[in-house]
Amino acid sequence: MSGENEKNNYQIAKEEADKVDELIISTLQQGRSFRVEAGAGSGKTYSLNRVIEWVQANKWNEYKRKNQNVICITYTNAAVDVIAERLTNNSFILPSTIHSFAWGAIKQYQSTLMDMIAKDEKLWAKESDFSGITSIQYDRGYRYVSKGTHYLFHDDVIKLFAAMLDNAKFRRVFSDKYPLILIDEYQDSFQSIIDRFIEHFISKGTGPQFGFFGDAWQTIYQSNNACGLIDHDNLVVIPKGSNFRSAPRIVELLNNIRPELPQQSAVDEFEGEVVVVTCEDYTGERRTDRNFKEDLPADELRMRINAISAHIKASVPEEETIKTLMITHKVLAAQQGYEKLLDILQDGLRDKDDPFLLFFMETVEPVYKALQTSDMQLLFDTLKKRYPITKKTEKLCWKALEQDLAEVREKRAADVLKTVIESNLIPIPPQVEGYYQLYCTTPELIYPNGVPIQEFLELEYAQFLAAIDFLYPEAEFSTEHGVKGEEYDNIIFVISKGWNQYQFETYAPMINGSVPIPRGKEASFERNRNLFYVCCSRPKKRLIFFVSVPMTAAFRGFLSDLVGEENILTYGEYLGGM
Repeated sequence: MSGENEKNNYQIAKEEADKVDELIISTLQQGRSFRVEAGAGSGKTYSLNRVIEWVQANKWNEYKRKNQNVICITYTNAAVDVIAERLTNNSFILPSTIHSFAWGAIKQYQSTLMDMIAKDEKLWAKESDFSGITSIQYDRGYRYVSKGTHYLFHDDVIKLFAAMLDNAKFRRVFSDKYPLILIDEYQDSFQSIIDRFIEHFISKGTGPQFGFFGDAWQTIYQSNNACGLIDHDNLVVIPKGSNFRSAPRIVELLNNIRPELPQQSAVDEFEGEVVVVTCEDYTGERRTDRNFKEDLPADELRMRINAISAHIKASVPEEETIKTLMITHKVLAAQQGYEKLLDILQDGLRDKDDPFLLFFMETVEPVYKALQTSDMQLLFDTLKKRYPITKKTEKLCWKALEQDLAEVREKRAADVLKTVIESNLIPIPPQVEGYYQLYCTTPELIYPNGVPIQEFLELEYAQFLAAIDFLYPEAEFSTEHGVKGEEYDNIIFVISKGWNQYQFETYAPMINGSVPIPRGKEASFERNRNLFYVCCSRPKKRLIFFVSVPMTAAFRGFLSDLVGEENILTYGEYLGGM
């Protein structure tokens, strides 16, 4: 047997990945702009860090002497912090979000900015007619005026930066200052910015050198004008063909979905598992309401998902992670039992900006857990008080609170609040206490989003508990959009109804061409394809498709091609036969 054949999956994938990284560095040295097309699990961040390390080691003298900066644009502030930790002090490499970078590039042009804003009323703060403005600033990300300073909204910064790039003089200064621009998660970049980078720099072979790192098939956010695929003849395209996340069976499925970017799994210790679980054995009535037509009733869906999850947990090691992906937050809330709370708080639930939810999540529940488990350190940390129990009478009071909470946690949120407040053991945030007093005296008071505070606080506390479970990072359930960039040992990918923009049963068969893409539906197809791919690429070991909607012949045929007919089972077969 040849030495090549004796290499294991990891060795083959690692050698391929190293060659790609060498090609990236070589392209960088040549001064050519490039795009690293890095499929799921391919080590995109590792390659980006290799580039940063090379630039830091080899370009220090040149860029420092010219007072130039290399910009590394990332999608989140957390990613900025991670990159910053790898840099030396006073590095010429500046990690930044696109908003911070854009503002840093234009903020010195105050007179130009004031002129641009004065001519565009859409950029004015509501309380201002723009007279008396003496400076422009970007701070909190929303538009307002204070002491002669006009503060910009997030999107204003992008709009102004894009407009400035149309100015030849600005472009010359910009190019001199930033010789190299690296962009992580390029597919989520603003279309208006990328269009100008291509028009003014890349297409002409002038200006900064660009390095784009990302994956066009992981463009899944529809509301931020994301650019998706960046393509131009002057861009060197460098595909990454290794997958360091997923087992061979899952990588095989990904290659069937996306044959133009084949990957080699780097996993040796586990072959992987892919199964489709259908609801073809369900004989009851299906839903008829809008957006849920033909889906399982909510209670039946909840029961089946929980049973599948329990089945997986019983057959895998305890330390393995599991995540159930559902199409929308509303569907997930119905599954987990906090739909009424979501209806009231709406985005405030996801953003964790409701004072009661935060109080329950960050204080009441940790205190209850500490009392249940006799974890004094957790109690100290939660209350930010070193010695909450100093004598026997205090210990008895805390014990009584534990017993009372065990009872009222089965009741309404108002009952929990009453118990906690009357215990005089836990500090109550002023906003929570104030609203609770209004609940007692003026229950008809309208709480945010037009709901009487009585209706809100008399929700079952179980709704808050279920919502808190979702908000924890280790939560078992997530929306399908919410797991981009994450990985888990086991994934249950729920294909159901609930959002008319996503109909996997209709669009997935178009991925392999078994069903043609209708004219005018190209954007819908791409949106469905990308999210389908992202969900399929999250697991390390097992991928379970749970299809709660009826199976068309085209959809079943597509899934059969992906997983094999022998791996398509009804719900009853899956639970009883494995």
